[in-house]
Amino acid sequence: MWSRHPVYRVAHVILGLWSVKFPWILVFVVLYQLGQYIYDVRVFPFEGRIEPGNSIEHTALKLTEVGLGYLLGLLVLH
Repeated sequence: MWSRHPVYRVAHVILGLWSVKFPWILVFVVLYQLGQYIYDVRVFPFEGRIEPGNSIEHTALKLTEVGLGYLLGLLVLH
């Protein structure tokens, strides 16, 4: 679908895991991802670049990765 470095997928899952213990992270991530969608950009912090173009599908994929991490955290940490 979108070509990305695996570090981003791993980072999203880890953020989801941490959100179980620190719920403010989940709020921050959702607002951050929605901000990228609203401003129609994609931010690549590990590469130090910002690219134009975003979509609801791309945003949903990233939030799904965070949600997966959150669910894994609920299963493992509780």
